[in-house]
Parts: sequence; C-alpha cells; structure tokens
Amino acid sequence: MPNCLVIEKAGEPLIRGEIDRGELAADEIEIEIHYCGVCHSDLHQGKNDWGRAFFPLVPGHEVTGIVKSIGSEVTKFKVGDRAGVGVFKNSCGDCEMCLDRKENYCLNGRTQTYNAPLANGERTKGGYAQTIHARESFSHLIPENLPLDSAAPLLCAGITTFAPLTQWGVGPGSKVAVVGVGGLGHMGIKFAVALGAEVTVIGRTEAKKQDALSFGAIEFITTDEEFKDRANRFDLVLNAASADVGLDRFLSILKPQGVLVMLGLPTQRPDFDPFSIVYAGRILAGSNVAPMWQTEKMLQFASENNIVSEVEICSADQINQAWQRVEQSDVRYRFVLDAKTI
Repeated sequence: MPNCLVIEKAGEPLIRGEIDRGELAADEIEIEIHYCGVCHSDLHQGKNDWGRAFFPLVPGHEVTGIVKSIGSEVTKFKVGDRAGVGVFKNSCGDCEMCLDRKENYCLNGRTQTYNAPLANGERTKGGYAQTIHARESFSHLIPENLPLDSAAPLLCAGITTFAPLTQWGVGPGSKVAVVGVGGLGHMGIKFAVALGAEVTVIGRTEAKKQDALSFGAIEFITTDEEFKDRANRFDLVLNAASADVGLDRFLSILKPQGVLVMLGLPTQRPDFDPFSIVYAGRILAGSNVAPMWQTEKMLQFASENNIVSEVEICSADQINQAWQRVEQSDVRYRFVLDAKTI
C-alpha cells in the first residue's frame, strides 16, 4: 500500500510510493502524520537546484500529527500526544556547537529530516508520508490551542523568522523591515509585531499589501519605490525573499550597526558593495532555523500570542499543482499537505 509521496528523479512529479521506516529505536517516537507543510526548499530539492539532492526523494520537514507509539526509553511523550518534527531530527551531540546547545549548527553535520545520509547507506525520508520516526529530543509537543494544520509551518517558517528576531534583540521600539510576503515573510511580520516592533513590509507589488497590514505592519512599500527617504531607518531587515534581489538597497535603509538577516535562498549569488557594510558598521548575517530549546520557546510564544501560519490545505492528488503554485508565488501563505489523503 502507498504510504508516501516520492520523487524518483530530479524534476519529476511527486507520485505515491512506499517506504519502510524500520524498527522504532528506544529513544524514538512514531508520529502518525496529519499534516506536513510545503516549504519552498522542498521544490529546490525536488529539482536538485542546489546540487545536493539524492533520489528517490521523500520531502517534507514541517510535520505535525499524533504520537502512535514510543520507544522503551521515551519519557517526554506518550501515545496520543500532539507532536511535531522540524527541519532536522538528529545531530552528533559531541561537537562544540552541540555541547553549547546549538545543534542546528552541528560541526559534524546535523541529520536533516529528509535527504540526509544514514549509517546504513540510506537517506532520511521526510514528512510527505503517513508516519515518521524521530528521536524524542528532536521532537516537539504542539500546544493544544494551535491547530495541527496551521502549526505545521511553525516548525520551519516560524522558527526561521523567530530565531533571528530574538537573537538580534527585536522588541518594543524596534524598527523592522520584512522583505517578501510569502511563507517566511508573513511569519516574520507576525512575530516581529508580537515582539513589539514597528514593522514595514517591502514587496515586489502591492498585491499583498492589505494582508501585510492585517498582520500588523504599519507600512507597505514596493521595491520599485525610492528608498532614499528611508535611509538609516531600520534596526533590522529580515530578507525572506527567495527571488534574486540586490542587497545594497536593503543595506542602505539600515541604521548604523543595523543588521540585514538573509533567510531566503536565491538561486544566484547575491552581489553587494562592501562599502554598504563597512561605512556604517552594518552587519550582514544569516540564520538557519534554531536549536531545540529555542524552537520550544517559539512554540510557547506562538501559543501565548495565538500565532499560526496562514495555510491552504492540499490533498495528495493536488500536491504537484500546489508545487507549481508555490513556484509562481500563488499561495497565501503556506500549502499544507493532508497526509491522510496519501
């Protein structure tokens, strides 16, 4: 019986297939998947845009569902709990970063939820499936007040934006610009507003202006507008755009020693003038999800502030059309696969 959606070769459509998860380890939980968010990186991997994908490929790293069974050493979860798994589900545990509770930057290579090498020569298979196994220390309890469908993207899009906002001290009085109103950007707006920031949104067109304002932004501008009157204005710019964009304009609107955080992954290497950074001591930074403790903090913050992703549910039969629409930026704002339809 089919129990997953798989891509056999780069660029081919998703089809139903079968995977064997093997035996449940003593420290693992088995999750009956209800929903899995569709991340833009799934598309990049499916087409092997980054040259790092191996096939056959089962994507998906925004997983929520119900605990179906637990290993003999599991203490954090019980059968029936609401649980989730994000972008990675293991790390070495021994390197400097892991010992400093920064396992997302594991020096020996964290184990991605899909497409990561395993000791037996296989590759991890992701959440476009009916079940998944994950170590309890890399799994999360989903708060009761967060719906499983709209909570799924929090495990990637949510934490990807929450982490740099909190790392760089965004709070009451901060001025934040969010570039791009997509799966990442709309979460960045919601979290920045909830943290107390004054948020401006920058988009290619005004098509999502009203949505951005409804999420709490106070201003919306397009990339066609002049930025001169906004020079030296923002403490932090969150670049959530996957499209190829010039960085100098966004650096110019930062205050001295302000921070431009890169989150979106364009297919072309971005170009910028070093003077944009050096002259005013500005910082060009990156961020890659977060350690487990910070993801737990994000889920609690989301629960307390009723923050979830804006989602559109798709069935297994609709998944390839959903991918096409993601590529065309035609979703508001995250597709979520109903795994029960596989």
